[in-house]
Amino acid sequence: MTTRRDLIKEVNSLIREAKKRWDAHENAACRRMRDRALNLYETLTKEERNEVPEQLRIWLRYRSEKYFGHKRTAPGTKAGTAKKQPRKEKKKDHAPDHAISHLKIQSTLGPLYLLASKKGLCGVYFGHRIEPTTLPKEDPRNKFLQLATSELEEYFARQREKFTVPLDAKGTAFRRDVWRQLSQIPYGTTMGYGELAENLGNPKAVRAVGTANGANPISIIVPCHRVIGKNGELVGFGGGLEIKRKLLQHEGILLGT
Repeated sequence: MTTRRDLIKEVNSLIREAKKRWDAHENAACRRMRDRALNLYETLTKEERNEVPEQLRIWLRYRSEKYFGHKRTAPGTKAGTAKKQPRKEKKKDHAPDHAISHLKIQSTLGPLYLLASKKGLCGVYFGHRIEPTTLPKEDPRNKFLQLATSELEEYFARQREKFTVPLDAKGTAFRRDVWRQLSQIPYGTTMGYGELAENLGNPKAVRAVGTANGANPISIIVPCHRVIGKNGELVGFGGGLEIKRKLLQHEGILLGT
């Protein structure tokens, strides 16, 4: 069971990684790490935040805000005069670093990219959400990719509700706990973010659960599409809400209008 102590450790780890990326001038990676750290940090109580080293708190809350915050001033623009910029299209995901092979398959939802490590399936990405230049070599003979292909074909044919392919998703301890909880949501049912947080023993970690849910690298097989918002709202799905709706309808879940 994940504890509050685990959340504090993860916040520390994410801030340190963001600072490391900043020192290496990897701005995009730094921004991603900083945003994840901030999302988790804001779920902590005042007492828990005080357990984060002061220098990390200062960097996260003040210094990084100048460069990555929503109210940052654009270069060459005087403070207070910057115009609100339109939201950019969400960046595509990169293949996991430990992936050694991939296979592209077709589904009723469009192309899917399956990725395998030495130990198991480590990614299932919708075609429009993965950066092709980050994919490892294609290997249709990989045993994990073959099994995943077969089981996904059966899923879309409504002949399979559970998957048996070995999984090897990399992430923090907290995220792995969330992904394990996702895998326990039965076919044809849904669960709210709050309920998922309660099952983890952290009722206040709803936002952190949402972040971990969105970071799930193995779509469909680890069913993050079965997590919905309040009042049955379809929120928080990397593949897009229309694909999420189709997956739920495929499993026979009646959705409100």
